[in-house]
Amino acid sequence: AMANFLWHRKPLTSIDWHPSDETVLAVSSEDNSLSVWDMAVEDDRPEGQEDVPGEAHFPAQLLFLHMGQQDIKELKWHPQLPGVCCTTSASGFNIFKASNM
Repeated sequence: AMANFLWHRKPLTSIDWHPSDETVLAVSSEDNSLSVWDMAVEDDRPEGQEDVPGEAHFPAQLLFLHMGQQDIKELKWHPQLPGVCCTTSASGFNIFKASNM
């Protein structure tokens, strides 16, 4: 296994690898959220360094969390616009770009 994350609380509905960055993927779930992950990120802080308050809750590989859509069914990366992701759901569709990508 490349990595194992216990993040989404309900079954996954869609997964899509980024078309030009082989370490980035987006995952949507029945918990009405979409997460963007970078598998190349490692926690490289010096041993013993204190955590920022609340930091332990978020894995280092989690780049972005998109919430607010109901019943997300599918997600796709835009093939020509880097970092742009499209989702379809019961509440409509979203087109967004994570600010940190």
